[in-house]
Amino acid sequence: MNCKDCWEKLDRYVDRELTDAELYEVKRHLEDCPHCEDLYRLQLNLRRVVKVCCDQGAAPEHLRSRLRQILF
Repeated sequence: MNCKDCWEKLDRYVDRELTDAELYEVKRHLEDCPHCEDLYRLQLNLRRVVKVCCDQGAAPEHLRSRLRQILF
């Protein structure tokens, strides 16, 4: 797997939507590629921040619901 292939699957990797074979390929690539690992960590942290912000009730419920559908 190269970086481009990894980037294309990273969202689904974070969302745990890959097949076992794809999961294994992405995981191996992330172990060997610091740049892709950084992108993966960035995505995880961004999703956590959005989740925390949505759970605090600061945004209207319709917006929070829509963000949950998109991100989780």
